[in-house]
Amino acid sequence: MKSASLYFKSGSRSLKTQLALYFIPATLLPVIGLSYYATHTFEKNGQVSITKQAQTEFEWLVEEIDTTEKNLAQQTRKLSVQAALIQAVSAKKELEIKKVLGSVKSLGQVRVYDPEGDFISEGPRALSLRPQLHYLTREALKRIKSQGTVTERYFNPDGLGIIFLSRSLIQDENRLYGIVEQEYLFGKNQLSDFRRSRGVESLLIKRDFSSSVSSLSIEKGDLKKLASHTHFDNQQGNRSFQTIWLGDIRYATYLFNLSDPAKKNPTWAHVNILVPLTQFDSATGQSRLNIIMITLLLASSFGYLIFIFSKQIVKPIEILVTAMKGVKTGSLEEIPASESSYEIEYLINTFNEMIRNVSATRKALESKIEELKDANNEIRDTQSALIQSAKMISMGQIVAGVAHELNNPLAFIYSNMHHLTTYIQKITKVFGEYRKIKAVLPPEIQKQIDETERDQDIDFVLSDMPELTRSCLDGANRTKEIVMGLRTFSRMDESVFKPSDIHEGIRSTLRLLNAELKNRVVVHEEFGDIPLVECSLSQINQVLMNLFANAAQAIEGIGDIWIRTRQVGESVEIEIEDSGSGMDNETMSHIFVPFFTTKKVGEGTGLGLSIAYGLIQKHQGNIEVTSFLGKGTKFKIILPIKQTQVKTG
Repeated sequence: MKSASLYFKSGSRSLKTQLALYFIPATLLPVIGLSYYATHTFEKNGQVSITKQAQTEFEWLVEEIDTTEKNLAQQTRKLSVQAALIQAVSAKKELEIKKVLGSVKSLGQVRVYDPEGDFISEGPRALSLRPQLHYLTREALKRIKSQGTVTERYFNPDGLGIIFLSRSLIQDENRLYGIVEQEYLFGKNQLSDFRRSRGVESLLIKRDFSSSVSSLSIEKGDLKKLASHTHFDNQQGNRSFQTIWLGDIRYATYLFNLSDPAKKNPTWAHVNILVPLTQFDSATGQSRLNIIMITLLLASSFGYLIFIFSKQIVKPIEILVTAMKGVKTGSLEEIPASESSYEIEYLINTFNEMIRNVSATRKALESKIEELKDANNEIRDTQSALIQSAKMISMGQIVAGVAHELNNPLAFIYSNMHHLTTYIQKITKVFGEYRKIKAVLPPEIQKQIDETERDQDIDFVLSDMPELTRSCLDGANRTKEIVMGLRTFSRMDESVFKPSDIHEGIRSTLRLLNAELKNRVVVHEEFGDIPLVECSLSQINQVLMNLFANAAQAIEGIGDIWIRTRQVGESVEIEIEDSGSGMDNETMSHIFVPFFTTKKVGEGTGLGLSIAYGLIQKHQGNIEVTSFLGKGTKFKIILPIKQTQVKTG
């Protein structure tokens, strides 16, 4: 016992032995832990990658299903307007209809029904996807007549897949001749094509797991196995990494909800994506083997290095390590010279030289960072200005062209409608005189004339003609107001600041947004008595357009927007308040930062409010915003009535 205690006592053994006894276990444990962490991380990242792949494949499959449905509806609509089919259906010639249906290229089985929903004929490819109906139900007939084109999807009762059913009216401007129906099966062939192109297996499963169609042969027992091994949420489906053996292949199984767009049911059916794990398992095994080899190599290397260290170099190295830790925390102090071996002395001198270089480099880097920040700010401001300028120029050119092209036909309509009103008055007057003298005609001729008037509905025509001319003039007036709004909004001739009517700009901008606001958002105009404001009205209109559009988008369903103007001293204030969802403090702190947006990808650039802020600053004004979650948002624009210097647009 005493000899053992002396062995562990400092100075009773060599430095190499001491390092081996105390530091080899401490070195090996982190290496082993790091190896385990690397292996676990590799597998976890692989699982995450496979999960993302499954999500992507599901989105591809859903897109393929939706595209097939849209193509079927588009093809049915094109078929319904073919002159040959309209002529054949109007004549009710079944052979002629079959001939026309046989000559067109269709996705699925085509059938034709008369306007009452009774079956007439079908195309040459007879499919037995569903029981043959010789009539359309009243509900289906009512829906197709109200919508023009109807597309439905449902599972085939025999488990062959999803059946898409598209119906469209066969009609022209005068009458309805019938209904064309096209039926298409999205089943095993399509899923097999998807497997060949994407490299994964897929299943379409009914909501109750009673039947399915798959890209691989799967028994009912395997379907129950999938249902029991895949736990999912009714709203979100399954997103976790779960595996299942089917035959000799191990798969990662993911279950997603497939919604019915017509009924908006999020769990109408399920899509099961099966990603084969053959390559993943092989890569994981190889990775484990490599990490084990690296771990053994590192352990051997550490053990060897510990044994070759000596007491002469340990202390200087500790000093060097301490100095390096100071560098990590920002301290750049040099190491005092010490009497050591040539290598250690050289290492210390090199470290001190590195510290001096790092100090000089840090100062130079800090200077460059400041320069880069200034350059970045300048580039960002220039970029926003260029985008806004290009946007305004393009919009102005388009608006100017549209307004110019609409003015001429509007002038024709106004001129012709006034003349037409006069002509109708003259015709009505002549027809009245004619009726006065009709009584002197023979009874047979009077009877013939009365029958002709009844057949042509002359009384209704005479009474309806003034109303028709008034409605046409009303439509022309509305079109004229839209053109005036476009010209007022663009104002491409107002490239310089000059006195402008802010209320006119607000109204013209609201006219352009009428389609988005109509029947949903009520605009309350609370205008005060304000003077003309020296500004570029086209740029102010751009700011108003961004704020009005954002306010409308923040309102879900029906809501209100309040627009208030007033004069405060030498400035004019414009308040835009909405009853939308509002913003939290974190969002409000970033709304004027370029490219910041809370919208989905593809729906917003994040430049609208940034450009608006820049334009208001260019007018020597300011924008203030207050918002509360669930209570709405209020923007306040403050503009000086007079500019202190002349600015160009």
